[in-house]
Amino acid sequence: MKTTLYTVLCVAIRLAAVLMAVELLVTLLSFWLETRDAVLRLIELSLIIVGLLIAVALWLKPGLLARWAIGRSGHEVLESPLGVEAIQRIAFATLGAWLLVGGLSSAVPQVWIAWRVHRMAAMYPDTAMAASAWSGVIHVVVQMVAGAALLVGARGLTGMLHRLRGYPHVDDKPANHDTGVAQDD
Repeated sequence: MKTTLYTVLCVAIRLAAVLMAVELLVTLLSFWLETRDAVLRLIELSLIIVGLLIAVALWLKPGLLARWAIGRSGHEVLESPLGVEAIQRIAFATLGAWLLVGGLSSAVPQVWIAWRVHRMAAMYPDTAMAASAWSGVIHVVVQMVAGAALLVGARGLTGMLHRLRGYPHVDDKPANHDTGVAQDD
C-alpha cells in the first residue's frame, strides 16, 4: 500500500477529534449532575460546546493542522506491504488495547473510592457516593467494554466498514501456489 505522511496524519487527527468529542460528552454528563448553580452550568455548557465545535472543525478540516505539522515532507510516499484492511485492523486493535488498558488503570482508583464510600456508609449511614464517582465508574466500564470490543472485533469491524462503503472484498491470505496440487489456470 502506498500513502503519504499527510494522509496518515489526517486520519490520526480525525481519530483524535472523535475521542475529544466523546470525552467532552462524558464530561458534560458528570458536570451536569454535579453542578447546581445555573450560571456555572451555563459556563460549563458553553466551554463544552466550544470544545465540540473544535472537534467538528478538526474532523471536517484535518488537512489544515496536518500541513502545519509536517511542513514540506508530507508528500513523500510511504510504502508498506500491508493492505488497507490489515492496517485498519491494526489501528482498531491498537485503539482497543489502549482503551482497555486505560480503563483498567482508571478502574483501580474507582474501585478504591467505591470501597471507601462503602466502608464510610457502615459508620455513617447517611453517606452516599457522589454523582461524579458514579459517572467515573460508568466511564471506566464503557471505556473497558469499548476497548475489549475493538480489540476482539477489529477484523469484523473492518470488514463491516468495507462492506458499508461498497469496497470489493479482498482476501488477506496470500495465494499458496506451491501446494504440489495441479491447478487449472
